Amino acid sequence: MPRLDNGTLVPPLPQSGMGFPAIPGVQYTGLKTTRYIWNYGPRFDQGIMDNFPPAYSSPFFDNPGNGKIYPSLVPKTDADGNDIAGLRLLDVVVPLATYTGWSLRSAANDGPDGCEGSGQMIPFPKTAADRIASGDPRLSVAERYGSFSGYYWQRLFAVNAQIDQGLLLPEDAFAEFTRGLQSAQNDYNLKDGQ
Repeated sequence: MPRLDNGTLVPPLPQSGMGFPAIPGVQYTGLKTTRYIWNYGPRFDQGIMDNFPPAYSSPFFDNPGNGKIYPSLVPKTDADGNDIAGLRLLDVVVPLATYTGWSLRSAANDGPDGCEGSGQMIPFPKTAADRIASGDPRLSVAERYGSFSGYYWQRLFAVNAQIDQGLLLPEDAFAEFTRGLQSAQNDYNLKDGQ
């Protein structure tokens, strides 16, 4: 779990403080849902809401005039934009992309506001040339693994480590291992001899 005491739970802004990289074409706003401690009236502790709905004023979000705001914190990320804390799935241990627990609606759909509960996958560039051309700060798949064999062995070591740690059942290992290999071949065209 992300925690305050080890610095893995941080405010969403500034972006540099939470670690999310500036990925071309991906907007990071630090947007979060504002939660207030509402004033429901003097008898609320008795289960009686004298002020319902509670009064509020515009703007609704991040307006101290609407009441005390619960602090919003987010998991700190690594240089790839993947959360540091918690149990890291194989796709994060041996990544081919950035995986987030958030996403934004596009500007065409009245964005950029948050799509609550919708995550996203932001693929790494395939090659160093792709990374440089796009200005992406994340290493490309080819730079990370060099070849299909490089990815194969890193994924195999990660699968075995998760089995040893009790995080992956041996009967699930083959399916998890081959799923990643298929993505490396099909989505990234990662081959030996590159």
